[in-house]
Amino acid sequence: MKLAFANIREMVETQARRYGDRIAIRYYERDITYRELDERSNRVANGLLKLGVRKGDRVCILMDNSPEFYEAYFGIIKIGAIAGPVNCWWQTGEIQYLLNDSGAVVLFCDHAYRGHVDKILDGTPALKHVIEREATDDRFLKFEDLQALAAELAPVEIALDDVAMIVYTSGTTGNPKGVLLTHGNILTNSWQASLLANIDENDVIMCFLPLFHVNGLVITGTSPLSKGSQIILRRNFSASEFWECVAKYRVSIFSGVPTVYQILLNTPGFEGVDVSSLRYGVCGAAPMPVEAIRKFEETFNMIIIEGYGLTEGTAGATANPIDGVRKIGSIGIPFAESEIRLLDEQDREVPQGEVGEICVKGDHVMKGYFNKPEETAQTLRGGWLHTGDMAYKDEEGYLFIVDRKKEMIIRGGENIYPKELEGIIYRHPQVMEVAVVGAPDPIYGEEVMACLVLHPGQALTDEAFKEWCRANMASYKVPKYVDIRTALPKNILGKILKKELKSALKAEGKITA
Repeated sequence: MKLAFANIREMVETQARRYGDRIAIRYYERDITYRELDERSNRVANGLLKLGVRKGDRVCILMDNSPEFYEAYFGIIKIGAIAGPVNCWWQTGEIQYLLNDSGAVVLFCDHAYRGHVDKILDGTPALKHVIEREATDDRFLKFEDLQALAAELAPVEIALDDVAMIVYTSGTTGNPKGVLLTHGNILTNSWQASLLANIDENDVIMCFLPLFHVNGLVITGTSPLSKGSQIILRRNFSASEFWECVAKYRVSIFSGVPTVYQILLNTPGFEGVDVSSLRYGVCGAAPMPVEAIRKFEETFNMIIIEGYGLTEGTAGATANPIDGVRKIGSIGIPFAESEIRLLDEQDREVPQGEVGEICVKGDHVMKGYFNKPEETAQTLRGGWLHTGDMAYKDEEGYLFIVDRKKEMIIRGGENIYPKELEGIIYRHPQVMEVAVVGAPDPIYGEEVMACLVLHPGQALTDEAFKEWCRANMASYKVPKYVDIRTALPKNILGKILKKELKSALKAEGKITA
């Protein structure tokens, strides 16, 4: 497959020449044209070069959705450096781990996250510079000062196989891993998404998902730019402004997680608003109940396209086709120019109708995990990306997820890994044993439940435990439910049996089926 652009820098520059003063990004009262996006990201790139950043260096971005995020992202990539979006919901220790593990030499940050930065500077030896947006003092370099630099950028040799981005995704074995995505990965997945969605330069795509996630940055943040479309960028999702925004800007497509659709169903404001421009919504990141999809489509007279993806596959891997058969409850069929097989424990393909692990092959599959050759080899063994998600395929080739091989919890589209949380909770001085499981939730899909066994003679209230968790992990990871038990079920080797634990919790009425 021949891509339209040789690298992401060429995409930005080509679209600037092609579309010039056409609006690329509308951010509240600000409009950024394709030409301005190119020039402003060039100035950021020149600023990084002045700081000594070179090809292959990691530069992280701790910023909310804004045009400046795009300017930083493209500015980093244009000089062959590697952009590292940072989850803005993470706590100080999590951010410090990412910066140290990636060896980031520069950090872009919003003033809102200055508190994190002040706390970690002494513990991040590789970090040489911080560039702060909307700074209130002179301690760090000011993002706004970069726009005084030249808009012309010297050429840099960048290949499709060069790494463009490092995105950290939590692992079942402990600390988050840096997923290395190349220029070719991102451009391929952007093309695949635009082909599936039938996007062209007349489309208006609303992006409210965080740009530090691949769903936001690739599917609704880069793919539209590759086709000359217009992006309506919001800081975050707001149900109160959603329908008004659709009507005002004549939005044709948006992408959301199941929680977004559930909230919209329960929020008034749709009545009397002209949303005839809206073609469809894309739903991914977590399973959405079939009955909720049907209710949404009936209520708002639009279709939802269900899909599936993961960071190791850049963003998207499957979806229901826009034109053709759409099966509610299915994650659809593979993206163009990619292949999916369902494999058993011996990596043999299972027969149609039987459950196997979703394994993906294509030019959108990651280059590997940063500095983790053994985990890379295991995940990409045999030339296939082993996702850990289990599914079956019907007679027409449509995929249906039935379970997750990993113990991952998906809360409102956020991936939460019990092993990581357990490692943190074990640090609590009163906790002797812990098992983290997912509890079904009608709004978020799943919530986090922590089952604790305390040290002898200890007492701990739910609220005191949650307060400790809030100080040690991102807010969305904090357990909603706390269950203090006398013991946890284990096998003969002492391994906690979570299947038996969940059965006990259901029998006790503490979680639903």
